[in-house]
Amino acid sequence: MAVEFAICASAFFALLIACAQTVLIFFAQQALQTGAEAGARYIMTGQAKQAAMSAAQFRTYACGQMPRIFDCNNLIVDVRTATDFSNIDTDTPGITYNPDGTVSNAWQFNSGGSQSIMIVRLMYFWNVQLGPLSLDFSNAGRGKRLLIGTMVFKSEPYRS
Repeated sequence: MAVEFAICASAFFALLIACAQTVLIFFAQQALQTGAEAGARYIMTGQAKQAAMSAAQFRTYACGQMPRIFDCNNLIVDVRTATDFSNIDTDTPGITYNPDGTVSNAWQFNSGGSQSIMIVRLMYFWNVQLGPLSLDFSNAGRGKRLLIGTMVFKSEPYRS
């Protein structure tokens, strides 16, 4: 009886740990998307433009709209304009690294203007652990998963 329990218990706990990690990743992804939606709304209505926000100020604003599970200093902000919706690239960006392991990409922050077509991306490297049975949720190497919250929209007509 104890041997059967040991065999079943190890599989059960492996599945339980994998489910818990999956739930945490989905929660973090949804929290990041919530921040992207709130930030996009701030840009869409012209409030970011009228406040002459910098990328750092926008990051602080967007991070304040999310649950406190992120280190706001590590939140990556990329805000761009496009000429039309067909020109917007919503693929996962290629991430490049410096020799010390920090991200070397040059991200943009352009809050656009009235009736601008915009893409807002918030990105965060979420730490993941190698799960039981070698279950690995990392997609950015080194035990990290790149989470991305994206919003594409056309700004409202507002006065600059």
